[in-house]
Amino acid sequence: MQIEGKPVRVKLIKDLTRYDKRLTAGQLGTTIPNVKLSFWGNMDTFVAVEFDCCVQMDIAYKSIEKVVDGT
Repeated sequence: MQIEGKPVRVKLIKDLTRYDKRLTAGQLGTTIPNVKLSFWGNMDTFVAVEFDCCVQMDIAYKSIEKVVDGT
């Protein structure tokens, strides 16, 4: 879980369509500070993300990268 701070724009770098068909690699989203969406949110290797496609899910940090300058 992201503790405090501002939401961060991220890009999904893994294909997670086994969890939701909209979670293809390259999907953009924003982290949600201080939120756990599932059991996995208790782990320090996961962060809550709201993707632009309206999916909200705890995502492993290794599956996303920070978006710099809108890319």
